[in-house]
Amino acid sequence: MTIRFEGIEKTYMVYGRPQDRLWEWVTRRQRHRVHVALTGVDFEVQAGETFGLIGENGAGKSTLLKIAAGTIRPTHGQVSQEGRVAALLELGAGFHPEESGYDNIRFMAALHGLEGGAMEDFIIRATAFSELTGETLERPVKTYSSGMFMRLAFAAATAIDPDVLIVDEALSVGDLHFQKKSLNRILELRERGATVLFCSHNLYQVRSLCQRAAWIHGGRIQAIGATEGVVTAYEAHERRRYAHLRTDAVADAPPNVASPAPAVGITTAPLVKITHLITETSDGTNPAQVDSFQDLTVEIQVESYCDAKFHIGFSIVRPDKDNVFGTSTQFHNPPRPLCGAGTHRLRVRFPRLPLLSGEYLWNVYTLDDTGLQVLDMAELIQPFTVLNQKNREVGLVWLDHEWLPSE
Repeated sequence: MTIRFEGIEKTYMVYGRPQDRLWEWVTRRQRHRVHVALTGVDFEVQAGETFGLIGENGAGKSTLLKIAAGTIRPTHGQVSQEGRVAALLELGAGFHPEESGYDNIRFMAALHGLEGGAMEDFIIRATAFSELTGETLERPVKTYSSGMFMRLAFAAATAIDPDVLIVDEALSVGDLHFQKKSLNRILELRERGATVLFCSHNLYQVRSLCQRAAWIHGGRIQAIGATEGVVTAYEAHERRRYAHLRTDAVADAPPNVASPAPAVGITTAPLVKITHLITETSDGTNPAQVDSFQDLTVEIQVESYCDAKFHIGFSIVRPDKDNVFGTSTQFHNPPRPLCGAGTHRLRVRFPRLPLLSGEYLWNVYTLDDTGLQVLDMAELIQPFTVLNQKNREVGLVWLDHEWLPSE
């Protein structure tokens, strides 16, 4: 179903002190300032589309999703939509902390107008998807951990096969198994034709899941359109925004992958752990300096603790974290996932490395079979310097070119 935002504006009255509300009413003199959370929001999400919302904290993304879900009303404008809407907004929103998991699921079913056999079917599907034990579901939800909250909320929201699913950063909570299960459920709903509004700071997931996206900044839409173009514009903005905070990562980076940084959201040991990254040239192993146009081979070693399929991705980056080049076994046509428990080694050769003079580092990732879920990561590792000693061209990479005769 189509969701249409028409001239949406949302403002809040902000008081310096609680008693200013009373004094404003008594004196009829304004004692508040107006905070504009959203203004001039006007766009349409097509039926069956997965649409991403990106932007820094406080940009207005969550406010827009709450308006779409109907939990708050816009100050001006309107939202038009039809069909059954399921929303995953603030963690545990809509749950009564004193009631049990079972009772909260029944309450969610009643809110959707289910009764009798339909309600019992809803409860069975939701409890099965959550994988919470009967003893856990009989306890008050105030005793649940954030991960248990996430399981119950996602299970209850998606058990109705919604026409519209609204997700606000919910997939960053919980263990890897349930994060993957939730992503698969979103993909399943998308295949069935559900419209998905997906808000996340994980730009990799936004790129992979969404056909279109909108970047919100300061309550206004800065860019809207095809996902890649919008995300690229947002990344450029973020680089400029944090330019004054950039530091020399080379000095602090370890020479080898000793303790890869865990991926955001990982709370347990990774299913596929990165163990080593080794580079080779004609000058030896892990050289600190590489010449432009020199052959370079990179070997990535991982340890898998499961039999499931997975992918390996890597990128070459500058010290300011700008990506120079990145790829993954998922991007191969056809994809070439790895499979099976044990040690895996992946070698990639760069003939005549086209990098020009500069300092570079590596990022390495292991991903699940969909390429959406990061299992382990090691970023800004194995620094190396490239020297272009044969030519005088400047920049990051050598581009093949040809001078044409003047006319």
